[in-house]
Amino acid sequence: MAKDPGAVPSLATAVRWTSDSGNDTIYVTADGINGGQWGYNNLQWFGGTYYHKFNDQWHISFETYNLHQNNVLNANNPAAVAAFAAGGTPFSPQYMPFNSPFLAQCSSAAVFSCKAEVQTELIYVNYKATPLNNISYRFEFYNDMEGQRTGTKTRYVETGLGWQHWFSPQIEIRPEFSFYRSLDAPAFNGNANLGIAPNKNTALIGSADIIIHF
Repeated sequence: MAKDPGAVPSLATAVRWTSDSGNDTIYVTADGINGGQWGYNNLQWFGGTYYHKFNDQWHISFETYNLHQNNVLNANNPAAVAAFAAGGTPFSPQYMPFNSPFLAQCSSAAVFSCKAEVQTELIYVNYKATPLNNISYRFEFYNDMEGQRTGTKTRYVETGLGWQHWFSPQIEIRPEFSFYRSLDAPAFNGNANLGIAPNKNTALIGSADIIIHF
């Protein structure tokens, strides 16, 4: 693999339906579509979203998507690991010592590579407390089937509560707290770049950002 096989022309397409009332909208989307070969973030994304407005205060949205890459080197196959370590890919440690794409934890150790896939579903419930304040609750199920996206082959559940506040039509802040749990293996408190294995199944994460609209 002399160069990143994902650096090729790709297709993005979407279809939208909106009800006459404007209270319901459905999007069906395919994004980044090409041969799907293992590359740097060369994700083949297929998904759909549904939005429903109950009234001026309450709104709900649901999303499901599947993403995958093909021919991802198998972390359970010694020959594939040796080829990766010897510099056989553009993402090997000789060329990309940090933040390179993970290998796949394929179901069989006999295969050199396999398809790495993720399936997820999530739902948002939003409440507009005032014209400048919105509260959102999120619940997500995330199945990293070969561990290629997160580094751990496991299913995850996550639930979070967020607040969106507009100081003006241009400036918005979004603090949020979320609880994560990995169901099948420890997935938190590790560092792949430093060779530290995860040793926790849960994480509580607080985050915030400021958005300037222009």
